[in-house]
Amino acid sequence: MSADVMAVIRVVHLVAALLMAAPLYMLVVVNERGRFAVPPGHNTDRFMENIIKNQPRRCYMYLGAILITGLLLLDPTTGGYADRLAEWPILVKLGILVALAGTLSYVHLGIQPKVEAVLAGLAPNDVLPEDKRPTLVRFRIRRKRLSSICLFLVVTAFIMGVRAFMSYSPLVTLALMVLAALFAWRVYKRPIPWGWV
Repeated sequence: MSADVMAVIRVVHLVAALLMAAPLYMLVVVNERGRFAVPPGHNTDRFMENIIKNQPRRCYMYLGAILITGLLLLDPTTGGYADRLAEWPILVKLGILVALAGTLSYVHLGIQPKVEAVLAGLAPNDVLPEDKRPTLVRFRIRRKRLSSICLFLVVTAFIMGVRAFMSYSPLVTLALMVLAALFAWRVYKRPIPWGWV
């Protein structure tokens, strides 16, 4: 492939990967909601849930673009394509892609409909009845945990993407993954007003 075509493919790949920052921003949204001292209700929660429930369709498209462009970046026109595909950073990235698609599907098809069922029937200015709140909290906590795992996976995929095209120490890879895990944990626990902290 020409250098121009490869440049376009790389830009599409990187932009799609960048747009997979959804787990970070879903955690930010959820943590900011937690700072409101009002009970769950239509006015505070419907907007947030609409953002969250509509995100998976976009993420599926980004994951598809990442898969296609990622395979093209290995340049199938060269003789070493199969060897590149078998490199461990590429295999890890493929595994992460599958894990992200699976986790996203579980949240979208398993957890989100249950959240929607709990909130169903709330009209503007309605507050969620007291007896339904523990159920809503349980599903939201599960969804939040999975979002933090997805955030870790997305950052790890970036690390593996760099590792696939630059050779550096496995210890650096491990250290970056530990930092990714710490960052995902930090975002899971509380709002991050300064971005990194």
